Amino acid sequence: MNNKRRAQHLAPPAESGIIEDIIANPEIAHALSLDADDLKLDEPDIAIRLIQWQERAQYLADRKTTFTDFDVADHLHTREDMDAFLEACIEEDPGDGSLIKLARDRVARATRRLNTKQ
Repeated sequence: MNNKRRAQHLAPPAESGIIEDIIANPEIAHALSLDADDLKLDEPDIAIRLIQWQERAQYLADRKTTFTDFDVADHLHTREDMDAFLEACIEEDPGDGSLIKLARDRVARATRRLNTKQ
């Protein structure tokens, strides 16, 4: 069967695209599940591949990525650090003063933290 040859020779990028589609669209996952059931007797290799894609998509969808908030004030330990940070923000400011205001707020918070530790 032509589909059998095609399924066996998919390159990893193509498989990645299929897996991303399965994650993004539950209807595709359901359709593949039905196809795998139908193909188990006649085309077991294709059925196994479809099931592998579903399992891989489920694994990736279940993985949780956690991020922590980054607070630059936690990394400004000295007056030199604060001055360098403020200077960099002044250079990178888009012209409306928003980055400078943010930098001043972070430097103030870092200063308060340092003063409460002493």
